[in-house]
Amino acid sequence: MSQLIRQLPYIPSLSPAIEIPFARFLPLDEPGMISSWLEKQAQPGDLILDPLSSSPTAVLEAAEAGYRVLAACNNPVTAFEIRLLASAPSVEEFTSVFGELAAQKKGDERLEISISSLYLTHCASCGEEIQASGYLWRRGESVPYSRIYTCGRCGDSGEHPITDEDIQRLGQITRGERLHRARALERVLGGEVDDRESVEAAIAVYPVRALYVLFTLMNRLEGMRLPARRRELLEALILSLLDAGNAVWAWPEERERPRQLSVPAQYLEKNLWLEITTAIQTWCARSSAVDVLTWPDIPQGPGISLYPGRVRDLVTQAKGTRIDGMICVFPRPNQAFWTLCSLWASWLWGKKMAGRFSQVIERRRFDWHWHTSALHSALLPAAAIAGENVRLFGLVPEPTAGLMSSVIQSAAISGFSLQGCAVKNFNTPIQLEWKTSQARREYQPVNIQRTAREVIRDLLSEIGEPTEHIELHTAAMCALAEVNAFPPAIQQFTYEKAADFQSTLNRLLADQDFLRRMNATAQDPESGLWWLAEADPTRPSLADRLEYQMVNWLRDDGAIPFDKLIDRVYQRFPGFMTPPDDLVKQCLESYAELEAKGGSWIIKHNEIATAREQNLLEMRSLIDQLAGRLKVEQQGGNPVAWMLIGKKAEPIYRILVLTSAIIDRDMLAQPIEGCRNIVIIPGSRAGLMKFKIDRDPYLKELVDKDYHFLKYRTLRSIAARTDLTLEIWQVLIDSDPLSLEETTQLSMFR
Repeated sequence: MSQLIRQLPYIPSLSPAIEIPFARFLPLDEPGMISSWLEKQAQPGDLILDPLSSSPTAVLEAAEAGYRVLAACNNPVTAFEIRLLASAPSVEEFTSVFGELAAQKKGDERLEISISSLYLTHCASCGEEIQASGYLWRRGESVPYSRIYTCGRCGDSGEHPITDEDIQRLGQITRGERLHRARALERVLGGEVDDRESVEAAIAVYPVRALYVLFTLMNRLEGMRLPARRRELLEALILSLLDAGNAVWAWPEERERPRQLSVPAQYLEKNLWLEITTAIQTWCARSSAVDVLTWPDIPQGPGISLYPGRVRDLVTQAKGTRIDGMICVFPRPNQAFWTLCSLWASWLWGKKMAGRFSQVIERRRFDWHWHTSALHSALLPAAAIAGENVRLFGLVPEPTAGLMSSVIQSAAISGFSLQGCAVKNFNTPIQLEWKTSQARREYQPVNIQRTAREVIRDLLSEIGEPTEHIELHTAAMCALAEVNAFPPAIQQFTYEKAADFQSTLNRLLADQDFLRRMNATAQDPESGLWWLAEADPTRPSLADRLEYQMVNWLRDDGAIPFDKLIDRVYQRFPGFMTPPDDLVKQCLESYAELEAKGGSWIIKHNEIATAREQNLLEMRSLIDQLAGRLKVEQQGGNPVAWMLIGKKAEPIYRILVLTSAIIDRDMLAQPIEGCRNIVIIPGSRAGLMKFKIDRDPYLKELVDKDYHFLKYRTLRSIAARTDLTLEIWQVLIDSDPLSLEETTQLSMFR
């Protein structure tokens, strides 16, 4: 591997993520990564700075792990979420205060009855009056086209056409639509926001019924005299409804992560009164509380010191405060969430509380160059607060080329020295580690293409198989940071200079004498896998090395707990070599089984070395017997060659017997014209072999050159036939193909 790439062992996630409010907008959570890193780098009670606080769960995880966290959070909604989740509210608390809100009067009716009536409809099957759980809309239309409900009386459920009655009920609200939207507008304009057009565009994502319900609830809340705690709980519920009530919910439902504040072609309008139950569950997701103080107060023990503002405004105030480490979850630009938070803060707490953050509502474009500058505005003061030789652990969920460029460039320009990187795949966070340095970097323009070319070539050679674009891009950016290719001041990093880095990398990708793209389905460079145009087939692939290593561990140890095994894997294959989880799983299940008691993985009885040696001898013996029965001449050891008698120079079959799913790629890359290649493997290896071929287009390309796979059991069945000829043999070698789900059906051989 290139000396310009420092490898970090990947830190695994320890438990499933917990669903919290606004999860669709927040960085994807991988519990355990932050706390595991802190355990190795810091002491319990150390003060840890999070300059972005983009992930409430990351802040809470660090505090729960026994550290004091100084969280600078400029987004008032996220700051509120951190504070309330840290208190671990109970369902009982929410139910009690919600009951008080529901009992408020709207005219002569209870608030609950008044709002619920807005969603009444009649069952199309039995006529029962029921609550619709939602309405389906097409963008730009004035009425919904369908309603969704479940009838408690007859059981009818699903989508049903809208009725005239439903439209009339909606019309009672739409008649006052201008007034409702004007009130929503007035609560935002003024203060830090003067862009009427931007605010109106943001408010437009709310259907009028939702807007009416939300402001009814907020108005009732303002009139209630409540202790601070109970008010916070109601504010939390309303915040959840502010999210549930907008039209940024595509239909059919999907795990969408909206980034632009735009209404989908078809969207779902939810019944906000019914959404209360879901909201309560998400706010009660955490079972343990941690202390939260407001800066400058810092907890004596584990807890959070919350600074509700920008980290740059904290520099002078935090002077002399010892920072022992830093954590950072780097978000992608999210115009949707940031704009909505600006609206919500102004609506719920007023313009003064929204403060400077409300200005994001006026920004329409969040490009990668802007994002680099925004990250720098947080990282530079963070480095100033922390001082010399303080480590920063960064997570980049949902990594893209643009985001990785922004993260690595902004950190380098802010004076952070990159200490290492770990990449698994595009579905998991990229992990990075930096160290602060007060020394001024020696910035000298470098040959971007040459540096990137060398790193990418070395990376692909080491991995030994086609690789995702995100790995190549991240490796190139890490190498450029290592050689100080980025200027030392953000003012010098112009839009043109940023574009030059990207265009240079794009030209490198387009060099067909250097790289080739495989299995691409789109023009986007992130589609498909990238491989060297001139690959060295003698280099073993990552998949093969992983299989070999895992088998040795299993045979040596006898029983291995999964967490111990995965730690070994990540230690043995660090950085850009980190194997994806599905590959580890396939290797493990091919050779091992889970203990009935204890939860450790043990090697299968038929996979011990002596058993496989016997299998190998048996297969070799069967091949020798078949050569005699089929009247072919045989040469070689393993592989053996079969030739027609009198035509020794022209082998018709080359047969290789394996006990693993590891094939010598040098042999694969040297096909013999007119010769069929047969690889004989244990049936338990069929799924792993199929998986390797499917995930590696280069391997598939090699084995597609007249390669056939026979399982041990298949060879035994063929050898048992009394009518065997070369013609029948030729048919039967493809009669039991590789499958991810291994089968035992052998009737075709009887």
